[in-house]
Amino acid sequence: MATIAGLFLGALGIIAGATLGTQAAINAMVSRAFGSPIIAAAISFGTGALFLLVIAFAVMRLQGVPAAWRDLPGWSFVTGGALGVVYLTTVIFLTPRIGAAATMGFVIAGQLLAGLAIDSFGFFGLSSIALAPSRILGAGLLLGGALILRFA
Repeated sequence: MATIAGLFLGALGIIAGATLGTQAAINAMVSRAFGSPIIAAAISFGTGALFLLVIAFAVMRLQGVPAAWRDLPGWSFVTGGALGVVYLTTVIFLTPRIGAAATMGFVIAGQLLAGLAIDSFGFFGLSSIALAPSRILGAGLLLGGALILRFA
């Protein structure tokens, strides 16, 4: 049963990744129309924020708000959004210049490298996971794949 759950979670991750690739192409189209990746990012964030607000209010009504949010450091309330701005604007900028596949390849490689660092040091309250040679090899292969997508 754990294998089925693991496959389902993996498939869910692939679906989420596919939405990023699709979002990049759509946002690049919006950027071309407005002549600015910043405007396209603002439109994307604005519509996303509206959807999330509706969902968040529904979830809060159903399950309430735990008091633990008060213990978060102040920076944690803005950093995720600020990093999202960097990510989204950069992807909108890169996609029409190097293509959606190469952009996503580099984005995924960057996500993986950041994930390895976060895991290795246990940043942000996560459990530490040792940086094994196999994990380094996997990251290197992914980065190599991104380079092939870009330069082949």
